[in-house]
Amino acid sequence: MFFSMRHWRRLLSASAAALAMAVPVSVSAAADSDYPNQPVRIIVGFAPGGTNDIVARTLAKKMQDRLDQPFVVENRPGAASAVAGAYVARAKPDGYNLLVTSSGGLTVNPVLMDNLGYDSKADYDPIALLGTFPLVVVTGADSEFDSLQALIEESKTREYGLNHGVATTSFQLVAEAMAEQSGAKFEHIGYRGSGPVIEALMKNEVDVAFLDSAAVMNHIEGGFLKALAVTTAERSPVLPEVPTIAEAGIDGYDAPIWTAFVAPAGLPEDVAKTLHDTLNDILAEEDMTYRLHQLGMTPGDADGQALRKRIADDIIRWQEVAQRADIPKN
Repeated sequence: MFFSMRHWRRLLSASAAALAMAVPVSVSAAADSDYPNQPVRIIVGFAPGGTNDIVARTLAKKMQDRLDQPFVVENRPGAASAVAGAYVARAKPDGYNLLVTSSGGLTVNPVLMDNLGYDSKADYDPIALLGTFPLVVVTGADSEFDSLQALIEESKTREYGLNHGVATTSFQLVAEAMAEQSGAKFEHIGYRGSGPVIEALMKNEVDVAFLDSAAVMNHIEGGFLKALAVTTAERSPVLPEVPTIAEAGIDGYDAPIWTAFVAPAGLPEDVAKTLHDTLNDILAEEDMTYRLHQLGMTPGDADGQALRKRIADDIIRWQEVAQRADIPKN
C-alpha cells in the first residue's frame, strides 16, 4: 500500500502526540537535567589571594574537570563580603551564580550590619561546608607573653586591658567570646585587614591579635610572631605544637571560622543534587584534603541541612556575644 508523504507526517505527528500524553514531561525538569550546560560563576566576596579565594579557585578547577563546563571565579570584595552576598542572594536560582563565603559573611554580618541586603537563613540554599579553621592568638616575636594564660592575667591588671588588633568584626567577636570566658580585658583597635594588624604586632603597636592561620603562618615560621593558642577545639594541622584555648585553661572554648558554598534559595532539586554529589566527592579527595590542610583547614562535607543549622546557631551565638559586649550595629 502506498502512503503519501503528507500521510506519513500525519502518522508521525499522531505518534508523537500519543507518546507525549502517555509520558508527561516537565519542561523545566528537562531543561535542568543537563546542568551545567553553560559557564558557572563562583562569586567570592574578598580580593584575590585570601583563603576563601584560594579555596574557590581550587574547587572551580575540580568542578570544571568533573562537569565539563567552565567554573569561573569572580571576586566582588566590599563591606566584609556583604556586596557579594547580596549579589548572589538576588541572582536567579538556576545554579549558574554560586557563592563561596566566610562564616563572618553568613553569621556575623547579620548581627552587626544594618541594611545588609540579604537574609542568611532565607535567601540561600546551603550546599557544602568546605572547611573549618582556627584563628591563631598571636603576639609580636619580642612580646613579654609566652603563654595565653600569662597574657590573660596581665590584661586583667590594666585599666583598659591589652591592645587587640582587629582585622575583621568576626575576629573581634571570637576574641570577645574568649574574654567572656576567661575574664581577659581588651581594647579593640580596628585595622583594614590582617596585613596591617601583622605589621602593628611586629612594631609592638598592639599587644595581641586573633588572625587566620593562612595569614600568619609564614610570620610564625620566620620568627616574627609568636603563636600562643588556636581557637578550635582541636589543634591545627599546620600548627600541631600550639595548644588550643581550651588546653590553655579555658574549658569548653571552641570558636572555629569556616568557609561555605551556597546558592540562591530555590535551587532545582536536580541541580542541588549535582552540586552536593560533586562537592562531596571533591572534598573526599586526598589532594583536596592536602590543599585544605596547607591552609590550616579541616575539610567539611556537602550536608546542606547541617550547614543550615550551623548558620542559624552561629547567628544566635554571635548575637549574644555582641549584645553582652555592647557592640552596636553599623
